[in-house]
Amino acid sequence: MRAFLITVALLLGASVYAVGQDSFTKSFSLELGSGLQPLHMTLAPSHSEKMAFADKGLEVWKESEYCPVISVSEVWRTGAHWELCLTEGASFKFLEMRGYEPFGTDPSGKPRYSLSTGFPAGTRVSNPILSLTFQARFIWSPKWKVTVYSALGAGLTTATEFYPMPEVTPIALRFGGKHFYGFAEATLGPIATFGHGGLGWRF
Repeated sequence: MRAFLITVALLLGASVYAVGQDSFTKSFSLELGSGLQPLHMTLAPSHSEKMAFADKGLEVWKESEYCPVISVSEVWRTGAHWELCLTEGASFKFLEMRGYEPFGTDPSGKPRYSLSTGFPAGTRVSNPILSLTFQARFIWSPKWKVTVYSALGAGLTTATEFYPMPEVTPIALRFGGKHFYGFAEATLGPIATFGHGGLGWRF
């Protein structure tokens, strides 16, 4: 039994040493992505934005179920199994508006609006909510044609001023050539919710 434990310990040590000795080339990549709306988009439009609409006799009648997500990432390959990633993101909603007719002014001189005279007032785009996220990626398969990786990090969003959020990517895939590639991530955080993917270029 003692000999078995020593053998297992030696094998584990050898595997850790082998992981540390994997050859790699340092690189820098840019990624452009999109995905399903991040959870913080439930806070859009903000209360202040709704009040600004109300001052003009407008009301948000319906919010779009899908919120466009745009992300740009800078990726640094720092080791055979490690990458660092900085992602800037932006999301916004399409808003169906309802307008109301003015009928005089209040004591401060602002127009009053009659809520009984509502009419369709077109579509607006909400103010974008921005995010900045930092991640460390662990690459499980550095030598495979399809790269498998996981990531963990944290980010800030402009929802309710600066709102911190964790970013977790249990599994992600990257596929393509030496320079041009595609990626797909199952992720949850400021970047996107559940699904995020796009294209990248490795310099």
